[in-house]
Amino acid sequence: MNEIERKLIELLSSVSHTNEKEIDCDECLHRVAAYVEQFHPDADLSPEFWDVAAHLRICPECREEFQALLNLHRAD
Repeated sequence: MNEIERKLIELLSSVSHTNEKEIDCDECLHRVAAYVEQFHPDADLSPEFWDVAAHLRICPECREEFQALLNLHRAD
């Protein structure tokens, strides 16, 4: 698979995961620390964080920030 095909697949995946209510990166990063505090992969997600989780699925930059904060949180 070449670079253009990979980017096209990534774009189509992002489009398919969009929701009616979206938040931008600024809003996501503003709320991501609170999301990390309550995050557990096997727990039901609080509705107040559904839009944060949706944004993290489609935004690699915010997902990277989330992962870094999660790693720090787990190290404590």
